[in-house]
Amino acid sequence: MKMKALHINKLLILTLFFVISCGESNRATQSTVPTPVVVYTPGDLVSDGQGYIQYRVGNTPVIITVPHDGTLVPSNMADRMGDTERAVNTRKVAEQFAVFFNANSNGLFPHIIYNNVSRTKLDPDANLMDGAQGNSYANLSYGTYHSYLQTAIDSVEAHFDAGILLNLVEHNHSVQQIELGYLLSAENLNLSDSGLNAYESESSLNQISSISASSFAEVIRGYSSFGNLLFGASYNGYTFNVVPTLDNPTPGTNPYLSGGYTLQSYGSSDSGKINAIDIATPYVGYRDNANAYRAVGVVLETAVVGFYQESVAQTIY
Repeated sequence: MKMKALHINKLLILTLFFVISCGESNRATQSTVPTPVVVYTPGDLVSDGQGYIQYRVGNTPVIITVPHDGTLVPSNMADRMGDTERAVNTRKVAEQFAVFFNANSNGLFPHIIYNNVSRTKLDPDANLMDGAQGNSYANLSYGTYHSYLQTAIDSVEAHFDAGILLNLVEHNHSVQQIELGYLLSAENLNLSDSGLNAYESESSLNQISSISASSFAEVIRGYSSFGNLLFGASYNGYTFNVVPTLDNPTPGTNPYLSGGYTLQSYGSSDSGKINAIDIATPYVGYRDNANAYRAVGVVLETAVVGFYQESVAQTIY
């Protein structure tokens, strides 16, 4: 079934509401202070006052988050403890995805949320305590990031049967492949298909699996799974190894990132229409040069469009 064409031309964020009445002097008075209307236009790049957090406004069921590619180091934010490694050029991956998505769809946009602050200061892909570590300025930027993300989610859930959220992160594991996180552990993925099917409700793809004609295991690593479509896509001579896929269904004993805070908070394991996937890429050969990160962006775009059509039986464009 082809999705009805939907162009969300304006995203209304706040509503203007006030009551006008006449007093004894016959002069108009306001019973409440008016709240300004804030309208986002798809394609616009919305930012906080400092440029720490940005939101590229979308009008489709696709959301991309880029939490770890920031380079800004505000002096009023204390240094964080814990993992502070930068996911270099994941912003470039998101931008290339958007360029090809916009061209292929004749003018539509994915939603994209960027954190431009260094991970040494802020990590919005962690809970508030770990991500901002009690610093009031970091708390504000953390809140802005998740507010923009919630705005994108609200738009998707209001207009589409299902949404896909790609959280772009990195890994430095010895096996050079794209690791797709679905809130399934390596032990889960190492099970047979029948064993894996028992973990459907715990996965961040729970909602899209529930409306798909395929079994849960097929949605995760079958012929038309996101991973298999990603593995089968190519651009300018680039192809990428991926786990899980039809021919590479499990991480085995290799290190594997199953997904973190963003998937736990916004994926459909609990409820809702947002199906979240961690896209964890190595640096060398994937993000270390313009040809590589462009290719990653393009194959991700190809796989998302195909996966949505196969799973939801609707086209994104």
